[in-house]
Amino acid sequence: MPSVQVSESTFRVVPLPPVCVKTGTPTADVLTIKGSAAPTWSWFMIIFGFFPWLVASMASSKSYEIQVPMQAAVWRRHRRVRRAAVVLFVVGVTFAIVATIQGRPNSGILLMPAFIGAAVYAANEWFNTIGVQLSREGGLMLTRVHPGFLRALLESLRGSQAGGRVPGA
Repeated sequence: MPSVQVSESTFRVVPLPPVCVKTGTPTADVLTIKGSAAPTWSWFMIIFGFFPWLVASMASSKSYEIQVPMQAAVWRRHRRVRRAAVVLFVVGVTFAIVATIQGRPNSGILLMPAFIGAAVYAANEWFNTIGVQLSREGGLMLTRVHPGFLRALLESLRGSQAGGRVPGA
């Protein structure tokens, strides 16, 4: 999925078109995302260990709060799948623990629902969420956006910045 820069600095976000960031269809729904983002170079510090990576990420990260257009149905589906994956994980671990305590043979096989739940959770987070990173210029960059949203954003920026630099292009 493509990435697009949506701000020149973390304090000035460009106006986003009313197109869902995950489906590329027009929407009036808006989702507020809060968090902190670190530049991509901070991930290279993991080579030197967890603590250097943690210090670099925390020192270089910036807090943000951004409103992105996203259909409410898409966000509800994401939350529903996430809850189901967590339940599946907990049920699998619980079954395995109970079977082990009872001394049942092959009780480890009951961990299979937990593994499936963890895989579904990870896939859901990857495909149905929006990543936010800091660009080299210090602006916010949305990752894993729909190509239709990217096209709509670039068209709206070209219309408002005739002859100017289009972030993310």
